[in-house]
Amino acid sequence: MSQNDWMQTKLVSHKDKIVVIEISGFKIIFKVESNGQLKLIDESKEFDCVIKLTINDFINQLVNKKNGKISVKGDLELANQVSQVLKKIEWDVEEDLSKYIGDIPAIHATRFLKKVVNTSQKNINNLTGALIEYWQEENPILAKKRSIEIFNEEVDKIVEDTERLEARMKTIIKKRKL
Repeated sequence: MSQNDWMQTKLVSHKDKIVVIEISGFKIIFKVESNGQLKLIDESKEFDCVIKLTINDFINQLVNKKNGKISVKGDLELANQVSQVLKKIEWDVEEDLSKYIGDIPAIHATRFLKKVVNTSQKNINNLTGALIEYWQEENPILAKKRSIEIFNEEVDKIVEDTERLEARMKTIIKKRKL
């Protein structure tokens, strides 16, 4: 977080406040320092703000930048500021890693990690696509979008036909009564 000194101006007005981010029961507790930086702390009995979300919503926010169901208790302004800061934070892993293992090994390690992440994402996408195709074609437990559209069109047609038949029957009954 020290790499992102721009956040000082955002959070300095919330000095000494405690923020808890709870992701599927796992708690991360921060204290806003006097310089506006967020400092990770071990425990606190009092909280100014609690932000709760599921692991799925957390991953969606990180990967897809989509907001999910987030529950906020306490200081809403603080929660909003912390949320904005956390969304904009960029972590230079290479810089932090170089402090421990040196510049060249850090460069190679981050390149390797990026390759692993990219390959993993491609493999997950391929596996997901294969499973969807299998469940639609070989073991049809999932319906194709077009099949659902055709089904809905047929249901709509049956409803319209039924309404026409009903109207026609009412007309015939009226004529018989006269």
